[in-house]
Amino acid sequence: MIRQANHKAFANGIPALFAFLAPLTLVVASIGALWSMAAPTLGETSSVGSALSSLFSDVYVMRAVRFTLMQAALSAILSALLAIPLARALATRNFPGKAAILSLFGAPFILPVIVAILGLLAIWGKNGPMHTLATGIGISGFSIYGLPGILLAHVFFNLPLATRILLQGWLAIPAEQWRLAAQLGMSSKAIARHIEWPMLKERLPGVLAIIFLLCATSFTVVLALGGGPKATTIELAIYQAIRYDFDLERAALLACLQIILCAGLAVISRLITQDHDTGESLGGAIHRSDRTSRASRWVDWSVIILALAFLAMPLMAAFLRGVNGLIMNPFDAAALLPAALRSIAVAMGACLVMGLISLPLAQLSIHLKGKTRRLVELPGFAIMVAPPIALGAGLFILLHQHIPIDRLALPLTSLLNGLQAVPFALILLTPAMGQIKRDYGKQIQQLGMNSKTAIRLVHWPLMRKPIGLSLGITAALSIGDLGVIALFGSPTAPTLPLYLYQQMGAYHMDQAYGSGLILTLVAFAFFLIFDKGLAGRDKN
Repeated sequence: MIRQANHKAFANGIPALFAFLAPLTLVVASIGALWSMAAPTLGETSSVGSALSSLFSDVYVMRAVRFTLMQAALSAILSALLAIPLARALATRNFPGKAAILSLFGAPFILPVIVAILGLLAIWGKNGPMHTLATGIGISGFSIYGLPGILLAHVFFNLPLATRILLQGWLAIPAEQWRLAAQLGMSSKAIARHIEWPMLKERLPGVLAIIFLLCATSFTVVLALGGGPKATTIELAIYQAIRYDFDLERAALLACLQIILCAGLAVISRLITQDHDTGESLGGAIHRSDRTSRASRWVDWSVIILALAFLAMPLMAAFLRGVNGLIMNPFDAAALLPAALRSIAVAMGACLVMGLISLPLAQLSIHLKGKTRRLVELPGFAIMVAPPIALGAGLFILLHQHIPIDRLALPLTSLLNGLQAVPFALILLTPAMGQIKRDYGKQIQQLGMNSKTAIRLVHWPLMRKPIGLSLGITAALSIGDLGVIALFGSPTAPTLPLYLYQQMGAYHMDQAYGSGLILTLVAFAFFLIFDKGLAGRDKN
């Protein structure tokens, strides 16, 4: 009996061991390949300090570093500053359709990045209404390309994220504090100082760090709207070094720098991100006696309407121009359908990778305690440290001399997209598994259920929703991903995002909008198939 139990425990531990070691091994192997390739450029020095000194003396590298940090910092600051009044307005005002607006705030996360850029071009581009309006009131010289367009796109993607985080902060403030403020007759300034600022002081650093990290590793936005000598980030420089110059030493040098930068940002983000403890609450809706005046209502509604227009107009423009593009220029089925099938194949592979890594890690996490439990975070941290472009550059260096990269383009893209989704999946899966263990663990043991029975009767019904959402997010992000496939893919066998980008590069904008609409429909369809198809039947 003891041998059988030990054998069973060992067998159950194999998937978790694989899920823990596989991402770490891949990251370490990729970083090792990058360092080996970069060593000649760094003077084959064994000193990390000397290597970094040599690295930062490169003018081209420093230009990319400065622009990466500058655009990421500005994007984070703008997104956070604009999110503060928006989150406060949404927390204060109740109105019909509020849930729909909050759902709209999740659309930029699922929407393919390249399609969102098409929408921004339709509104803010040279022929867009905002450019026409700016010209009409005497503001000339605005261009969506370069730093202004990159900031605009990053705010579009990250304003909803910052708003949702800060909105949760406002809603977490106990209703008793608002009642006490009303009874004491506190002014708006006093409330901001004694109630709102303590919450913001704890949440804003985390918001800024998360958005900074996202923007520092943003590839598609900079590829589409930047790319000039003055608007090149480290990731774009890696792509250009491999695809255009085939300068693997420079690509490795830049990738090493990107990993160092991401490691530092990930550590800082981890250290300064914390929960806001607001104390006990008896519940109740937020009622603010200081924001009942007509002026305050006007300000809040203006903020909500402007934010809604900023987010909705590009989405509507991309949709309408996509419909018009398909009507005026029917798509080339011989080219578009194979591209769509490649994107779907990549997404299914990414979902498989995500599931094989995330589910065993989440299961392992709930059986560990204290500091030991943090070991499970190592694969996710390693993936954050080595973003897809840098990790892809390492894999390119490892494999290009042995296997034609074009043959591995789709499997490698699936692998990297699936790994990129692991941190998001763990956030969804680990709490759900932990709750099942707390609520039903003892009953499962007392009833003597075997693993298959427990999964069928308990785990699957309760895990269906988080698993479906994890798969939906992974599929949607992978279908719309342009970063990894741009590095590995062949122009003659593109995925749907790469096919769309090729149309944009050829200035076939009507066709690009039509392809963008199809790409969006495919991404949202697979998101709904997984999310609603699995979770929709959940009666709990």
